[in-house]
Amino acid sequence: MTRALTFAALIGLTALCASPGAEAQAQPALKKVSFLTNYVFHGRHSPFFVGLEKGFYKDAGFDVQISPATGSGFVVTAVDAGKADYGMAEASSVVQAVAKGAKVKGFTVFMDVTTSGLAALQPYPTPESVKSKKIAASQTDSARVILPIIYEMRGLDPAGLNWQASDPGVYFSLLLSGQVDLITASIDGDVPALARVASSQGKQVHFSSFPEWGYDVFGYFLVASREKLEREPEEAKKFAEATAKAVRYATENPEETARIMVKHNPTLNFDTTLAQWQQSIKAINTPYVAEHGYGAATEDRLQRTIELVQKALKIDARLGPADVYLAVARTQ
Repeated sequence: MTRALTFAALIGLTALCASPGAEAQAQPALKKVSFLTNYVFHGRHSPFFVGLEKGFYKDAGFDVQISPATGSGFVVTAVDAGKADYGMAEASSVVQAVAKGAKVKGFTVFMDVTTSGLAALQPYPTPESVKSKKIAASQTDSARVILPIIYEMRGLDPAGLNWQASDPGVYFSLLLSGQVDLITASIDGDVPALARVASSQGKQVHFSSFPEWGYDVFGYFLVASREKLEREPEEAKKFAEATAKAVRYATENPEETARIMVKHNPTLNFDTTLAQWQQSIKAINTPYVAEHGYGAATEDRLQRTIELVQKALKIDARLGPADVYLAVARTQ
């Protein structure tokens, strides 16, 4: 009898341990969240895939689906419409969208300064030099917000900018074929890839940096809907902190980071991806970040960003830092 009872007890214990309920209690299900990068995948987006590879998002309780977008404006619109949980977008585009009624906010700073600018096959050293030149840019490209700000800062008329509505997928071909004079580009994304293609045709790429033209406001925010941030601030905090861990690891291990990015996106070139990410690091590890910590956004710099966008785009809405940004995580 004792032997029979012991055997039965053992069977029962085994069944209990193997039951889905017991396993679920031991390992809570990960929450599925969707995340949009601002553009097609390249080196700048490497930390998000590092977060996947190294389990930083999993440890924070997330199963993250990362998808590319076609510009910061697209990201803001998608997040505002509930089509994505989180995304990354240029700070200037966030301000413009909020002024127009979008219910979104930044909740941490991903990249301190922008890496955006203009690429061309000849040098354009000043903002004045691109006046009336054909500039390829999608309708949601953040450059359509940033360049008018730079023009306003210099007392130039943004009406002199000759935008050519284009899909990002054809920027390179438009430039290399001479159909446009310049394309919107990033030093940490497009330029290394474009330079490889141009050199094979005996052409040289020149880059005009927006920060070097005086655009010194924040680069990229992580964004979410205002309603989500108010309803689930702790979730946003965990997402921001997991991203910060990924960024820290990626900046300390650039070559491994590039390998991880290529592993998850096999069509990418390792050397190009590494070059892109190394440029991104420069925009992340700035003197401001050294002073205030990664992810930080001070009210005075937020206010400057808002005022520059409003002045350049002639926005009358009264906005303050709290309208466009909600800090959810401690700085690193």
